Amino acid sequence: MDSPFIPPVPPTPDQPLSPMRRLGMLLRRRSIMATFPRAAYEDLIYQRRQFGWLTVFVNDPAAVHHVFVTNAANYERPVLARRLLRPLSGDGLLLAEDTDWRNQRRILAPAFTPENVSLTLPHFAAAGEALANDLGAGRVNLLARIRDAALDAACRALFSLPSDTDGTYRRMSALVREYFVHAGWIALWDMLARRESDYVWLQKERSDFKRRWFAEIDGIVADRRRQPSVGGARDLLDLLMQARAADGTPALSDKEISDQVATMMAAGFETTHAMFWTAYLLACDKAVQDEVRAEVLAAPPAQVRTLARLRAWPALRRVLMEALRLYPPFPVTARVARQDDVVGGVRIKAGTLVMLSPWIIHRHHRFWDQPDAFIPSRWIGREDRPGEHYIPFGVGPRVCIGAAFATSQVMLVVATLLARYRVELDDPRPVLPTLRNATVPAIEPWFRLSLLDEAPGEDRGSTAIPPAKAA
Repeated sequence: MDSPFIPPVPPTPDQPLSPMRRLGMLLRRRSIMATFPRAAYEDLIYQRRQFGWLTVFVNDPAAVHHVFVTNAANYERPVLARRLLRPLSGDGLLLAEDTDWRNQRRILAPAFTPENVSLTLPHFAAAGEALANDLGAGRVNLLARIRDAALDAACRALFSLPSDTDGTYRRMSALVREYFVHAGWIALWDMLARRESDYVWLQKERSDFKRRWFAEIDGIVADRRRQPSVGGARDLLDLLMQARAADGTPALSDKEISDQVATMMAAGFETTHAMFWTAYLLACDKAVQDEVRAEVLAAPPAQVRTLARLRAWPALRRVLMEALRLYPPFPVTARVARQDDVVGGVRIKAGTLVMLSPWIIHRHHRFWDQPDAFIPSRWIGREDRPGEHYIPFGVGPRVCIGAAFATSQVMLVVATLLARYRVELDDPRPVLPTLRNATVPAIEPWFRLSLLDEAPGEDRGSTAIPPAKAA
């Protein structure tokens, strides 16, 4: 009973897989996690070749710092990543490079101050309250409901849209899910492409998605332009529209605003999985869930209006940190060397693919005690200084600018859920993570919710949604 919970994962190969087997698994849409051998979790620099191409995984903190901080200008996103992400994020901050990235980051930085993050907290709390009100006790597909809550929170914080009377939420949610399941998957021609424009005739599905996705976002931006101005900012869209250049003119055109909104929407939707994994881990460790609930009931979510107030929930923060360690939002980040370099004693030729994998580093045997176990107490006293081996939002100058938004959203929604319900896993199937565009569950498991004034497991009806097929 005193042993920590160890969430299930696919078996780790003892030996490196052959290039053909890795390629076959990728084309069959298997999790890339299953291709990482034991050596990847033990070596500071792990190398592998595929059809003559060298790929280098950097696990050593000094090597990571060299690639992503000291010599970051020598590394750019690979064509493959740009092909997959461009339809979703346009020309926003995520894919910008060099001078364009620096200019965008400078313009956007004022929107991400602690004061402006606090501006979004009531939106996140409202989304959490809407989720809790909608659920009810019983057996439920919690992932499906959390997915809707994540989009609700993003739409509230970005656009102050408190309801879905015109179907905007449903359309955007369906579009994003459709993209990740279909057009957003890696295809053989993506691996063969040397430019974003290569094999453009094979990207009709992505082009169609991009057209529909940006039509929704452009419509929201245009509608806000038609509204009378208000004093101050209500949401992130107001902050983007109010951004000014040095000469006082608008810093962003409507297209540039749409690109940034698209990036933020995609990132906001991704908090679905951080919320899900946090709820899943709490459901699997009742003692930790009770500890978190006690502090949430002592400082109710309705009282949280500033980032400082979130410090009233240290146990919840530790659970979230552990969830992001075990299930990092973006499991792999890739860069391509522009010129020859030396990384961790390894000669890197121009064109070499250099990989940073939070999934691997967060479970690396050299850096963590019981790396596969759920132990939130490992973060006691380290909440604000987690260390160089903890990189759920990236590292260096390109660390995720919206990390505070994401963590605040997850904490408020999960806290609101726990203030109303006990959460139990009610599914015999193992909930395995799969690493694709993000760290997602391979199934949509059943949970059981009990109101706090009920006995655990008591069922007063069900709001269940049939689980989807395995992803």
